[in-house]
Parts: sequence; structure tokens; C-alpha cells
Amino acid sequence: MTSIVPVVPGLLRRDGQRIVEAHSSATLILTSDSIILVDTSSHELRAGLLDGLKRAGIAPSQVDIVVLTHLHHDHIGNLDLFPSARKLARVEESPGKSIEAVTSDLDIAPGMSLMHTPGHTRGSMSVVARADDAVYVMAGDAVPTRSNYDKWLPPGINIDPGLALSSMGRIRRVADVIVPGHGEPFPSRRER
Repeated sequence: MTSIVPVVPGLLRRDGQRIVEAHSSATLILTSDSIILVDTSSHELRAGLLDGLKRAGIAPSQVDIVVLTHLHHDHIGNLDLFPSARKLARVEESPGKSIEAVTSDLDIAPGMSLMHTPGHTRGSMSVVARADDAVYVMAGDAVPTRSNYDKWLPPGINIDPGLALSSMGRIRRVADVIVPGHGEPFPSRRER
């Protein structure tokens, strides 16, 4: 059975339109075969990440796969804690030698897949996982906050607002629960 465990809820603080503080959410996906971490949050939340992993009974060395929704610093700040994990990011993010470049939507474990959701960046991707009779989408900054989703606004930082909204629509069509890039999980209310 698959479990979704929020490790760090992340946050995004603004002063008007300007982002003054950003720390991504980090989420564990526990399956009978794998321990997968989606994003590693910022270096400033390192202690919170380690504490959240400890509460879940997971040591960094036990993480099999780290999925990076994109390569902004607030999502990869603790990647060094997982030297032996397989690391995945979209090819459009130019991931470099130590991170495996993902070129298409693909299954990474039973009931779990990667979905290209560009708009925030060209290589933004989300993780779709079935757990507890629900479909969870760890959206990264394809859905940065619940407010973006509720107001149907693209990420403030984006390469194409129309493409970003299209990706949000794709997420809405599959998700029962969305884990935003910066915040707590929330129900998708598909009837929107």
C-alpha cells in the first residue's frame, strides 16, 4: 500500500508582487518497494526536512528516488543529503551529470508516474500517485499555492501563463488531492 507523507509544508511569502521568502514543500511517497522524496526544500529548512524524515522513520540514506519538480534553489537545497538516491528531473531543466534527465511522462513505481506540467519552467513536472483510494499530485510550482489554484492564477514566475494554466488544468483533471509547491495538501474539487 502506498502512503503520502508531507515532510515539509513549504511556504511562499510576498511583499506585494515580490517574493521575499520561498521554501518548497517536500513529500515522501512510501510504497512496499520504494521510498520516494519529491523535492528537498531549501537549505534554510534543512533541519525541518531532517526532522520530518525522522518522524516518518526514514533516514536520508533509505531514500531510493528523489524527484525534482524543477531545479530552482528552493526545491533542491538539500539534494546533497541523498547521495545514493536516484535523482530525476526533466531534460528541459538541463539537470547535469548526477541527475537523470526525464524525457517523457513515465511510470516510476506501481501506481506512480511523472507528468510534464510546464509553465512555471519549461521542465516543470508533477508526480501522480495513487494512495488511500485517492490520486495525489505533488505539483511543484505548477501549482505553487492553494491561492493560485483557488483564484485560477498561473505562478507569478512563469515562462508562459497560458501554458501554466493548461498544466494546472491537467493536474485538476487527475487529482483528488494536490500538494502545492509551497504549502499544505488540499482537495482539488474537480467540479471547478
